[in-house]
Formats: sequence, structure tokens, C-alpha cells
Amino acid sequence: MMTRTRKWFGCFELTDCVSTVAESNDYICSYIKKDGFTLFYFVSKDHYCFPLKWLYECRTHPQSPNTMGQRRRGVALPSPAKHRSPEGLNMAPQYPATKHNICMVSDFFYPNMGGVESHIYQLSQCLIEKGHKVVIATHAYGTRKGIRYLTNGLKVYYLPLQVMYNQSTATTCFHSLPLLRCVFTRERITVVHAHSSFSAMAHDALFHAKTMGLNTVFTDHSLFGFADVSSVLTNKLLTVSLCDTNHIVCVSYTSKENTVLRAALDPQIVSVIPNAVDPTDFTPDPSQRHGDRITIVVVSRLVYRKGIDLLGGIIPKLCLKHPDLHFLIGGEGPKRIVLEEVREKFQLQDRVRLLGALEHKDVRGVLVKGHIFLNTSLTEAFCMAIVEGASCGLQVVSTRVGGIPEVLPEDLITLCEPTVRSLCDGLENVIARQRSGCVATPASIHARVSTLYTWRNVAERTEKVYDCVAGQEVLPLDRRLVRLRAHCGHVAGSIFAFVAVLDFLFLLLLRWLFPDQLMDVAMDATGPQGLWRRGFDKRKGSYSKSAMLTKEEPSPIQTKLC
Repeated sequence: MMTRTRKWFGCFELTDCVSTVAESNDYICSYIKKDGFTLFYFVSKDHYCFPLKWLYECRTHPQSPNTMGQRRRGVALPSPAKHRSPEGLNMAPQYPATKHNICMVSDFFYPNMGGVESHIYQLSQCLIEKGHKVVIATHAYGTRKGIRYLTNGLKVYYLPLQVMYNQSTATTCFHSLPLLRCVFTRERITVVHAHSSFSAMAHDALFHAKTMGLNTVFTDHSLFGFADVSSVLTNKLLTVSLCDTNHIVCVSYTSKENTVLRAALDPQIVSVIPNAVDPTDFTPDPSQRHGDRITIVVVSRLVYRKGIDLLGGIIPKLCLKHPDLHFLIGGEGPKRIVLEEVREKFQLQDRVRLLGALEHKDVRGVLVKGHIFLNTSLTEAFCMAIVEGASCGLQVVSTRVGGIPEVLPEDLITLCEPTVRSLCDGLENVIARQRSGCVATPASIHARVSTLYTWRNVAERTEKVYDCVAGQEVLPLDRRLVRLRAHCGHVAGSIFAFVAVLDFLFLLLLRWLFPDQLMDVAMDATGPQGLWRRGFDKRKGSYSKSAMLTKEEPSPIQTKLC
């Protein structure tokens, strides 16, 4: 239907021929073609004209500032009550949500192996898939220094920071500021996401990000006690780090309760987002199993917290009762000597195999050789290993500690107390069911587990956290000092308030010596302006010069830092 219309749109008068493409009781959706451009807009029955994008923003404007997925505050969107979006029309284009520049920070990342490392990598890949820019900052591992690019253009900064203990850097709160400031400024970071209470670099990044006025998120992957000296000191440091952090993520409800108590947090700013497993990486293969034996698989770091002493007590008892029982143990750590002593003492060299450290790509090849997966951890917030074992179709036996009871349904896991006797009883029950054939098939177990936890779901929920914190205020220095003293106690609060002032003064000195505006802006490998996909020349198999030399526009964070 062609109509002649004379409507005002801003300061332009639309007097060309208009085609109506859809119509409802209150609105007519039309478009106009002029000078090679097409403008879609709505004309209401009372002759009010407005463009489609403006209508879409009115329609999606959040009603509550506390709603997850909100837009940034300070963006005024018109919302006339009289001219609502037509119910019967679905012409609104799907404009992308706010895209964030995210920096993941932790001492623990590849080539080191573990649950935190896997979590950071998989989450980053899914966020890149959703259009966000993601970079990772960690410390150097041996000769792995500088900038490295991983799959899909994921940029990793391996910073020259000194490792103190167990792959955690030494923290002085000042030596890392010049390096992290350079990363945050060059990459135009808007959200700093730190991981793990054990990581000193994560605590430093939170402290410096608040000084620079950046929004912060922290993910806690572990459980802590309250009595021993190390726990008391770590909990106090966590209290200081999280007292003015925008949002905290925990991997289980048990972990949330633990973190809220340790850091004296408001539970409203703590979310629970579990870990996940890529089911395509852990598929069952029963043909790899030995038919004349039952194999128990253990894949873990060989440290005290993983209950290796319990494993050393289980092995001789079960091997004595079941001549066809074999153990396949993957992992490395200081407690390996315990297992070697047990193997030598009871002459079990042919029935207990110690595989040493495993690369992530080799874990599935070990799991599919077993019938039962055993986890003997003394404390766990969320055990990814048991999900990987179940995804490969194994029967899972685990200690009932921390957040483990939340991870798998009751019919997919046998829970035991963290004692040798209880674990032996649980294993014997599963061995008996395995011999009688009264267990689910590996394929059916995999089908169930593959729907429980997915990284795309984790990324979706984390994205909502980013949208939430993007609209929150970052405390200025004066209010931050008051918060530190009020939340952390008079002594510790005063000490860290003084450290915060020194950190701020050091930042001013660095900005005077090397102003932010003189720093080169890094080219985006990922994100909306990412060159990894946009600039790739499939015909030549390389990046085109025009794409790599594209001038990038300054972002709001650059102005904010200046």
C-alpha cells in the first residue's frame, strides 16, 4: 500500500512516497527510500512519527535499576506512555546488547593445569563468541612471557612478576600497578574479572582497578576454614579485596555461604554460577575398557587437599579383596611419594599405574579406560573432575564435602564420608553393581550430564553480571576509605586505607610520568571491532594490511582514565 505522508522527523520533513509494510490497531509500520537509504519508522493513528530504533529502545528500557541485564546508567531513553510498541508487530531489529571489554586476571592459567585455568579459558571463549572483547592477564611461566594469542584471538598477557609459592605471585600491591595499568589502559578495559582467593595477582588487580575507577567482579573457586593461621590471614585479605567489589560469583551454594561468612559480605551481591564441562570433549568409549578387570580412575593434583592420604589407605585394602581391581592415577604433586610407597610396600606395581601430569587433551583418553571414577577431596567448592568422569560414562564415587553434593543427581554419584572405611564401603557397593550389570550405560549417563552444565549457559549468566555491574557506581577515593575502615575493622581498615591512598598517589605519579593519552591503543583481536575474524583473508590465509591498520576509535574508558 502506497501513501503520501507529510510528517516531521526531528528537523527533517518526510514528504516522499512511503510503503506500508505492516499495520496494527494503533500503529502503521512504514519505510521511506531516499538518496539510497531506507528508513523504517512507525506512524501512530494520531499522526505521531518516530523511528524504529527509538521505539525499540523505549520498549526494552529496564524498569528497575537492579534488574540483571540493564543498560548503563546515565543513558536517557525516552519513554512516552502514550506511544508504546505495537503488540502485533515484530519489526524491531535485534540490536546487540552492551559489549564489554573484559580482563580476566589470575595467577592460574595455562600452561598450568587445573579447574581455575580451564574455567577462565572456556568462559573467555564463550564470551568472545557472544561478541565481547576478552583479554587475560597472568604471570610469566618459565619462557612463556609477553603476549600470546590462543584460539579465536584470545590475547594473554604473561607479565614478568615473581612467583612466590605454588604458582602464586608475591604481593606488595605496588609492583604490579605499572604493568596492570598498561594492560587496562591499552586494551580499554571496562570490567576487571579476578579469579581465585589463592591468587595474589587477582587481589592486586581488584585493588588497582578500583583505584583506576573500573568495575570489578570476583569469582571464588575454593572453600576456606576459619581456624588455622593461613585461613585467618587469607580471609582478612579477602575481606579487604571484596568490601568494595561490585559483584562476587561463587561456583556453588556452599561456596557462597563460605565466602559470605569469610568476607562479611551482603548476600545480595553474591551470585552462584557453577562450572561446566564441554560434553564434546568427554564422550564415552566402552571399547577402551578391559573386559577382564575393573579399573578405578583418579585424575587429580596429588596434594593433601585432594585426599591423597585417603587414597593411599584405600588402595591396599581393595586390591587385597579384589584380585581383578586396577588403579589408574593421573596427576602430579608432592603427595606422589605416598602412592609410590604404598605401591612398593604391597608389591602393586602391575595394578597401580601412576601416569604423572596430564595435558587437558589427554584426560579423556584416561577416563574412558575406567569403570569407576574416584574423588577423595577433603574440601571442594565445585568438583569439575567428577562431571568430566560422569560425562565419560563412569560410575562416580566421591567424598561428601563442600559443594560436591550439589553437582550431580543422587543416582549418578555415590557419596561417602572422608574416611578410608566409608570410601571402601562405597567403592565395594559400586563394584558389586558393576559386576552384576545393574548400572546405567555410559551413553545414557553422558546424555544426562551433557544437559546439566554447559559453558554457553555459564557465559550467559556471567554476561548478566557484567551488565549489572556496568551500571553501578565505582566508589571515589574518599568513600572508599570510609568503606575500608568501616568494613575491615579499625586496625586492618586503617592500614589498608593508607595503602589505598599510596596506591592512588602512585597512580597519579605514573600518569604524570607516562600519561594515558600517550599510550598506544591495542588493536582489538576480539570484540565488536575484533580483527581476528573481520580481517582474516581466507584466500591468502593471513590478515589483510587494511584490516590490521584500521584506526580504532577511542572508548569512554580512555577518557575516564585521562
